[in-house]
Amino acid sequence: MKKIIEIKKHIKIPVLLAALVLCFSTSLTAYAYTNNLWDDYTVPSTRQKERLLDEADLLSSSEEAKILERLNTLSEKQRCNVTILTVNSHSGSIEAFADDYFDYNGFGADYNDSGVLFVLSMNTREWAISTSGEGINAFTDYGQEKMTDTMLPYLKNGNYYKAFDVYIDTSDNYLNLYHAGTPFDIGDIFVDHSDRNSSFHFLLSIIIGLVTATIPIAAMAANLKTVRKNKNAAGYRTDGIHMSVNNDTLVRTYVSKTRRESSSGSHYGGSSRSGGSHHSGGSSVHRSSSGHSHGGSHGHF
Repeated sequence: MKKIIEIKKHIKIPVLLAALVLCFSTSLTAYAYTNNLWDDYTVPSTRQKERLLDEADLLSSSEEAKILERLNTLSEKQRCNVTILTVNSHSGSIEAFADDYFDYNGFGADYNDSGVLFVLSMNTREWAISTSGEGINAFTDYGQEKMTDTMLPYLKNGNYYKAFDVYIDTSDNYLNLYHAGTPFDIGDIFVDHSDRNSSFHFLLSIIIGLVTATIPIAAMAANLKTVRKNKNAAGYRTDGIHMSVNNDTLVRTYVSKTRRESSSGSHYGGSSRSGGSHHSGGSSVHRSSSGHSHGGSHGHF
């Protein structure tokens, strides 16, 4: 009996050791994954990564080169880092993950914290946008919603190159509008600038509309050519002017009052977006683990 107890004790020890080794190796794997994306949890003074990191390998080599070139050109032109990250998986919430990747890789260092990051996480099929600096006001909640609504069909169909194409063109448009003092927000009409055929058809429809409207106007103008100047008033009515008088009497007045509700929340320029709904526009803002302010949104595809 004593031998059996001793054997059981000997068996438990290797099992416990194996469990500890497994936990330790899992921790190392998690650390190695995070360490691959940023060195540590301090904000560096220079940018540490390229503006495109395709960890999930969604793009071909040629596609990756084209997208990276466009991101670099756009970022330098607008003085705002426009970036993309794709991963197979992530830890924590997708929102916090996107903010941390932006902060701890120094994407705010180039242009006084200004930037926007688009993240795809493939295992959970999640997307996230993180904005910083001037990017917060340039990419309003409403603007992000319209942009991702246009990108989602391409993401669902696996056309990631086209989705990133939409992201880059829309980012350029939003930043242009922001620098002009009119950031894209509620009430503005969204146009997919990446769809060249759509733009052509839009211009064509305007031209056809102008031509169609010009024809009846030209016809009416031709009819006016029969009008001639009259040298005297003989042809006009001579039976005088008749006027009638009406009186209005004020009987009573009514005044109605409606209470105005106040709103609260952390946002720039308007109320924050919740569940895809917008009330007065602007950008919702939160703080990341580094203490920096970020705007953004997230969802599934």
